[in-house]
Amino acid sequence: MVQLTRRVVLGAAGAFAIAPLAEAQAFPSKPSRFLVPYPVGGIVDIVTRSLADPMQADLGQPVVVEPKPGGNSTLATAMIPQAPADGYTWLMATISHVVVPHLQTVPYDALADFQPVALVAVATSVATVNPSLPVKTLKELVEYGKANPGKLNYLNPGNGSSIHLSAELLKNQYKFDMISVPYRGIPPGMTDLLEGRLQVGLLPGPLAIQHVQSGKLRALAVLADKRLTTLPDVPTFAEAGFGDAQVMSWYVISVRSGTPAAIVERLHGSAMKALQSAETRDRLGKAGCEVPPPRSPADIMAMWKADYARYGKLVKDAGIKGDS
Repeated sequence: MVQLTRRVVLGAAGAFAIAPLAEAQAFPSKPSRFLVPYPVGGIVDIVTRSLADPMQADLGQPVVVEPKPGGNSTLATAMIPQAPADGYTWLMATISHVVVPHLQTVPYDALADFQPVALVAVATSVATVNPSLPVKTLKELVEYGKANPGKLNYLNPGNGSSIHLSAELLKNQYKFDMISVPYRGIPPGMTDLLEGRLQVGLLPGPLAIQHVQSGKLRALAVLADKRLTTLPDVPTFAEAGFGDAQVMSWYVISVRSGTPAAIVERLHGSAMKALQSAETRDRLGKAGCEVPPPRSPADIMAMWKADYARYGKLVKDAGIKGDS
């Protein structure tokens, strides 16, 4: 029987400990894939490319953006647990990451199988109404819904979307009636909203601003931490007294769980550096997004867990079903 000396055992243990460190120090040594769970040209794709370009320059290796829409965001998401835990396959996770598992069966654990890297953007939305509706504030909208059950409706661009969740959370928190009218995305519902067949639309910032400034829609409140410079007279949800009904639509760069901490930290630092660029911030702003205060990967995971529980309860309480 071979006798292993303490020196041999300790030497082997040291070699195993050094290997991940050496791998992290050499990172990256090849191109990275950046998976997008939504189509080319959409907000998620724009946010992803806004980060991919400066991170590629910082890391010194290509970052290849790969849109993989399908399965209500699950097609791209499911590819992360199947990839090596080496930091070369990234996902731009959105709020759907913690909502979709409550709507349908998914082939992964949204928390255990993923490692958040960096919170890079939050989307700004505006609560708008058709001007024919006799309300000018969120408070008046709630009062109108209570006084006119069955007469108030809103544009739902997809079950489980941040807009859908925002509307249902507002309804549930303040106990008024507002009917969901489902569409496949926002564009198909805009004609109905602008022509008055729909009354309410929670819309992405740039789209809302365009129609509010033209007088075709009226803005009630902004889903953001601060007022928009382009709509300075429109209060935030919190200022209007509805801060507990806010849904933060976030964008988080993620990798597979088990990725070495040094690699996660390298990617986190690269993303934070990218967000300091005026060009990156300008691109995100044009997409209707803001750059949030920095959060560590551990803080982001805590946010994920809280949102997973919060929206799971909302889906159950509101009886929200997945898109067919």
